[in-house]
Amino acid sequence: MRTKYVVLLIVALLIGGTQGFAQKAKADRLFAAFNYSKAIPYYEKLASKNNRHAAYAMQRLGDCHRLAGNFEESARWYSNATVIDTTNADLFFNYAQSLRSIGKYEEAAEQFLRYAVLKPGDPRGELFARYSREVNKWTEPEFEYELINAEAINTSYADFSPVYAKDGVIFTSDRMARTGEKRYGWTGAYYLDLFYSQLKKEEGKEYSEPGAPSLYSAGLSQAYHDGPATFSSDFKTVYFTRVTRKIGEIDSTRYYTNKLKIYSSKYLEENKWSDPEPFFLNSDSYSVGHPALTVDGKTLYFVSDMPGGQGGTDIYKVNKTDEGWGPAENLGSNINTFGNEMFPYIHKDKVLYFSSDGHPGLGSLDVFMSSIDGSNYGKPENMKAPVNSPADDFGIVINDNDREGMISSNRPGGKGDDDIYLITIKERLPDSVLISGLVKDRESLEVLRNSTVFAWNLQADEIVILKTDDKGYYEIWAKRGSSFVMKGMKNGFSPDCLSLAIDPKAKETTAENRDLLLGKYKVDQIFRLENIYYDFDKWNIRADASVELDKVVAFLNENPDIIVELGSHTDSRGSFKYNERLSERRAQSAVEYIVLNGISNKRITAKGYGEYQLVNRCSDGVKCSDEEHQDNRRTEVKITGVIESEDAKVEQPLDVYKKGQKLGISDFKDDFFNICTDSQKPL
Repeated sequence: MRTKYVVLLIVALLIGGTQGFAQKAKADRLFAAFNYSKAIPYYEKLASKNNRHAAYAMQRLGDCHRLAGNFEESARWYSNATVIDTTNADLFFNYAQSLRSIGKYEEAAEQFLRYAVLKPGDPRGELFARYSREVNKWTEPEFEYELINAEAINTSYADFSPVYAKDGVIFTSDRMARTGEKRYGWTGAYYLDLFYSQLKKEEGKEYSEPGAPSLYSAGLSQAYHDGPATFSSDFKTVYFTRVTRKIGEIDSTRYYTNKLKIYSSKYLEENKWSDPEPFFLNSDSYSVGHPALTVDGKTLYFVSDMPGGQGGTDIYKVNKTDEGWGPAENLGSNINTFGNEMFPYIHKDKVLYFSSDGHPGLGSLDVFMSSIDGSNYGKPENMKAPVNSPADDFGIVINDNDREGMISSNRPGGKGDDDIYLITIKERLPDSVLISGLVKDRESLEVLRNSTVFAWNLQADEIVILKTDDKGYYEIWAKRGSSFVMKGMKNGFSPDCLSLAIDPKAKETTAENRDLLLGKYKVDQIFRLENIYYDFDKWNIRADASVELDKVVAFLNENPDIIVELGSHTDSRGSFKYNERLSERRAQSAVEYIVLNGISNKRITAKGYGEYQLVNRCSDGVKCSDEEHQDNRRTEVKITGVIESEDAKVEQPLDVYKKGQKLGISDFKDDFFNICTDSQKPL
């Protein structure tokens, strides 16, 4: 959304007096006049010269593009400027805002934190960094929405703030309204006017579509900005935002400074309106704009930067009395923040919709809703994606049927600057989804009761312990948009894992996983330890080998009834007898390491195989590389039996995990979720 609709301050350049200025002075003068489109080429020339003005020019280019809504370009120029200027707090803040507007949230958070260091007294740095890292909260819609670009009324210019008008829609646009109309220097577009389009609903479609638009009323159109507007329920009164050119004094910068003002008009006949009358709160010291009238016509909401507000622009209201409109009431800190609140809309006098860049959300401006109870307003709720996006989203309106609406946005993929999108509102989406599955024996496919499933919620970084029932069934409730890694385990079986993600727009209330298939350990089953190597003619345990041997220790602790043999193999260099003794020493060295780490020597034996079981061609007399010989110097674990005596443990290791228990990822070893499905590599 172009910032002229945000800051509520419009400046008109005084004609003449610019000739002879230096390049930087001319660029600055155009910038101060909000004439960004014309200032850009002057700053680009300054930036290319790589002199003392380069960083300044780059920052100004970032400002120009940001204020014109070109966030990709603004982020690029700000990035260049931060390389040269590392102490300008405002530079980092605006850079972060641009990154946030294009969905680069992690990078935005980093820049907000740099701003916080440079300006510790401003809470926005750390607060906006937190907002940027909590975006997942705003990506799960509560309803099933569909957004469709209203192509018939959108142009390459700004089209925004639609309102329903009987059988049509009235919206604001800065396209050309009349032949010979002057352009507005800020963006190079034309001045704002109100346009009308008739709505039609084609057979088979769930929403009404606008047709070709035309200027709404010549009587409500003047040479400068007109719009947005709001209408009484009988469409006989209109309140709208207007900017008129200031006549008279100029300020010290030689610019005419104009404020947004509200005007009202009465319907006469045949689309003719009475002369607009100024709102009683209009001022040359502050702005009032973005009017929104309740259905009963008794309350008018509007936006202003008048003194005494909560932040930049606040939402106010006035109530109608017998004498006219009563005093302005600020909606308070529950609605208004240190940022900018704007574009209010009242739906059926029960819900306040508005846009804000101060409440936490996805982008620069997000749409929020607040329930109205008398003079009280509920906590604002973010409308979430897809209504909101990383870009600016504002000017929402909901049809009386509560099944469709419209919204304005400058999100990527539109026809121009701000576009109007049609919204279809379908059923409410479930808050949670029931994830379920079965744990089975991989070979027999029989269900495995009392198996343990570790459900790792990647968003919450939390692991929930699940247990299977007599039918091998497990279940867990999860929020839409969640991602999980599930690991199934049972003593005497190799584990299995699966990953799943729940669609944020999921309409189903249940989701079934594939079966977790666990492989039963068998006598004579062999597992190779991948990274246990020995130096030539040595049997000591190298540092890299201890990592693999620790996995053997963990495996035996998890399966206390299993007995194994640890076999060591050599390469073919040396005599058979020598290699047999060497491998026996290596196997015994590994077993001693395992026993020292708590495993009973009754459960593990050492076996040296020498060079009798080579895995490649490198037998005696064959020339091979050191790497090929090292492949033969290996260690393997073979299951040799199961403890049948009273030495077997009654309580199994997995029994310490209780159903419903919640643990952190730090409660497990780093590789706990790495070893899953390969039955040949359970360690």
